[in-house]
Amino acid sequence: MSLLKSEWRKLVYVRAHWGLLIGAVVLAGFGTAVTPIILDSNSATFGLALDQQTAVDSVYANAISSYIFAIIIGIMLMSGEFRHGTAVATFLTAPKRGTVLANKLGIAAIGGALVMVISTAAGIAAGWVTLSFFENVAEPSSGVFVNTMLAAVVSGSILGIVGVAIGTLIRNQMLAITGSLIYLSVVDPILLTLVPEASKWLPSGLITAMLALDIQAPELGIDTANYLPPLTATLVLLGYGVVFGVVAIATSLRRDID
Repeated sequence: MSLLKSEWRKLVYVRAHWGLLIGAVVLAGFGTAVTPIILDSNSATFGLALDQQTAVDSVYANAISSYIFAIIIGIMLMSGEFRHGTAVATFLTAPKRGTVLANKLGIAAIGGALVMVISTAAGIAAGWVTLSFFENVAEPSSGVFVNTMLAAVVSGSILGIVGVAIGTLIRNQMLAITGSLIYLSVVDPILLTLVPEASKWLPSGLITAMLALDIQAPELGIDTANYLPPLTATLVLLGYGVVFGVVAIATSLRRDID
C-alpha cells in the first residue's frame, strides 16, 4: 500500500501531468466544437448534414480524441524515473521490480482513465454547446454518450498501461513520447484510411469500433462498416494491454538500472 500511495503521489503532484490533463480537455473540446462548423459548411462534400443522426454522432465521437494523452501519462510515470535519476532509489526501496511495475501499471491505468473521462466529458459538453447554435439538428443515437464514456474509460486505462511499457522499453522520455505521438497522430490515422482491413486491429480503429457508431464518411476518416464489433474491439485492446504489461515487467526484471 505504501508503494501504491507513492506512485499515486507521483501521478498527482507532478505539474506536467496536470498540464497533460488541460491539453486533453482543450483538444477534446476543440475537436467537438469545430466539427459541427465543418460539417455545416461542407455538407455536400462530406455527405453528412447536421439534420442526420450519424453526423451528430460523429460530432460527439470526436470527444474521445485525446487518448494520446493517456499513453503519455504512462510513459512519464516510468521514464521519469530514469530522466530524473530516481530509478535506483525506487528499486532499492522496493527490490522486487515486478511489484514496482505492477503498481505503476495500476496507477497509470487509473491516471489514463481519469484523463479520458474528464476530457471526453468536456468534449461532449463542448459539442452540445456548439450544436445548440445550429437549427434543425438531429437527436444523437440513444447509446452514443454511454458508449463514448465506456470507451474513454477502457481506452484510457489500457493506453496508460501501454505507456508504462513503452517507458520501460525506451527509457529516453523525449524519444518515447515523440515516437508515440508520431505513431498515434500520424501513422495510425493514415493506416486507418489507406488499409482499413488491417488497421481495424490497430488502436485508433479499435477505439472507434468501441463507440458502436454506424457512420460511413471516408472524407472525415470515419467508416465503421468494416470495423470489429464493440465487444471484440474491447477484448483486442485489453489483449494489447496485457501483452504490453507482461513485456514491461519481464523487461524490467532483466535490465540493469542506471
